[in-house]
Amino acid sequence: MEAGGCVIIRNAKIVSAKGIREVDILIEGERIRKVGKRVSCSGEETVDAAGLYAFFGGMDAHVHFRVPGAEWKEDFYTGTCAALAGGITTVLDMPNTNPPTISVNALGQKKEMARKDSVCDFGFHFGATENNFEEVKKASPSSLKIYMGQSTGGMAISESAIRRHFLEFEKEKPICIHAEDEKLAHELGERNAFVSSSAVCKAIAWAGECKRRVHLCHASTNTEIILAKSYAKASVEAAPHHLFLSQKDEARLGVCREVRPPLRGEEDRATLWGALAQVDIIASDHAPHTLSEKKEGACGFPGVQTMLPLMLDSAKKGRITLEEVARLLCSNPPKIFGIEGKGEIKEGNFADIVLVNMEKKWKVKGEKMFSKCGWTPYEGMELFGVIEKVFLRGETAFEEGEVIAKRGSGKLVMH
Repeated sequence: MEAGGCVIIRNAKIVSAKGIREVDILIEGERIRKVGKRVSCSGEETVDAAGLYAFFGGMDAHVHFRVPGAEWKEDFYTGTCAALAGGITTVLDMPNTNPPTISVNALGQKKEMARKDSVCDFGFHFGATENNFEEVKKASPSSLKIYMGQSTGGMAISESAIRRHFLEFEKEKPICIHAEDEKLAHELGERNAFVSSSAVCKAIAWAGECKRRVHLCHASTNTEIILAKSYAKASVEAAPHHLFLSQKDEARLGVCREVRPPLRGEEDRATLWGALAQVDIIASDHAPHTLSEKKEGACGFPGVQTMLPLMLDSAKKGRITLEEVARLLCSNPPKIFGIEGKGEIKEGNFADIVLVNMEKKWKVKGEKMFSKCGWTPYEGMELFGVIEKVFLRGETAFEEGEVIAKRGSGKLVMH
């Protein structure tokens, strides 16, 4: 789009959590200027989206782009390219890097790295440690990530430190919890569903004592959701791999099967789908590792590029509605993390728009993913729902399988 020009998307079916309607979208600069019938603008560029669905750009609130310290398996350019290819226009990166994002200086350095390389919008979760209470106050981040159990980066902290962070971090900002009871996992010698449920019970009790917000990351069972939702200030996230994979897939996945929390049984997977109405957001927990690292036991799956397509395919097959997809991936994440101008195709919001062909089918292949790691746990799946075109702040960022956005065009939206 030329400077001062405008774009009109015509004939698309606009999907929101509230419903589906066929109207035009007028984009002027970075923003949506008007949504309605027969909109017009002098010198307009027209996009005919007949037969396509238009979503607001998805937001993945849980990614690990491995910068700094592990750029051989992902970086902000490849990670955000994968995001755009999957219809995601905003990502929130986790703090378990090397060095970790646990100080004002580390956060500043990560911001500069992301500004240089990102092709979609981005933000950061700040990490909690045993003793970085003053750094948290100085940084005043929008969210705080606490690991109750060990994962990549070794950032699990003691219960006494967790409780102090719960007490001192700003009450109306979310603390994001990796809920695995490390002590119980050690005693049992495994990370079963009780390990996660025990951690959720503790986190909800502590949050209630402080009357503070808490966000449960990657809930893997219905029990975790029920426990979390017993507290009014809790929000809940589920990850695609716990919805689409289970222990029955472990033989096929082989050395790539490890993830935390682990894959659960088929019954748990089915009940997780049944509890989706109580889930607030879907987030990928995109955690790429090379195949050689997976052979050595590294935990995590890549997933930012496949998250929205998996949910679109489920909508096509009648397991979920398109409106629910919009609620879980588009409108709710910005609300939970306080990001303005995102979430819904409406006047005044940023023009982050994803055009989807729900009649086209494609096959998932690791070698065609944008992520550096080069593999996917969804290898060979055939999915309905092709991402045809993505606008980021009014500019074409992805089209016909190619990333158009310039390196460094992504903007900071949360820290």
